[in-house]
Amino acid sequence: MEIVISMKDVWLRYDSRQDWALREIDLTVRRGEWVTFLGTNGSGKSTLVRLMNGLVRPTSGEVAVCGKTLCDSRNLLDIRQAVGMVFQNADNQIVGVTVQEDTAFGLHNIGVALEQAECRCRAVLQLLGLSEKKDHPPHLLSGGEKQKLAIAGILVMEPKIIIFDESASMLDPQSAKQIYEIMSELHHKGCTIIQITHEVEEIVTADRLVVMREGMIRFDGTPLEAAGRLAVFTDSGLLPPFSVRMHDIAAQRGLHWLNASEMEWAD
Repeated sequence: MEIVISMKDVWLRYDSRQDWALREIDLTVRRGEWVTFLGTNGSGKSTLVRLMNGLVRPTSGEVAVCGKTLCDSRNLLDIRQAVGMVFQNADNQIVGVTVQEDTAFGLHNIGVALEQAECRCRAVLQLLGLSEKKDHPPHLLSGGEKQKLAIAGILVMEPKIIIFDESASMLDPQSAKQIYEIMSELHHKGCTIIQITHEVEEIVTADRLVVMREGMIRFDGTPLEAAGRLAVFTDSGLLPPFSVRMHDIAAQRGLHWLNASEMEWAD
């Protein structure tokens, strides 16, 4: 399957007097994958995904997105159109006076024809359940609806890759569930999903799990592979998922337990 993101021996620091934010990063992401990056605050996961759409650039090493290298500034516009990012706080992304205007903002900026922009916006707002509120001011929306609006502004741009950076962490459980359902539907339709989180219970839906600590990749594999290795979590300062902890306790007491590939994740 096509490689859409490639990083080779990437190092990054924001200031020569500071420690490295990223070190020795070698990573590839393939089209259609759902990759979840997990780590504590300061582990480097958010810095890493900001490389993926050119918000930051590496101090050394090579980053390529959809075949275009980040080192060539002429590629930045194409890269940012290919990679959409949904941030933790939706208010930071909302700029329009109405839901419809906000959704169409990016399309107007790149010169999409009015009729085509309206068509795209109509389809996306319907998909996200915001059609009836298209004329509402964004500040009247709930937290979950604001996050959906932020996603709408990304989806209308038709990116190949969407990054969700702690996008449900500020929402109530029901709204967070709706955001995950949207992510799952986009993934099912073939979109490449990059998820950033520090919540270990959120990793079950991913195809791949990348665990970070101190700016380095400490694990890269499937969630089920991680389930059989308690140290994947504890060595990175993370509390393992409940099911993993129970599996480890049972093993220490000599009790029979399903192996990692047969385990079900517990909420």
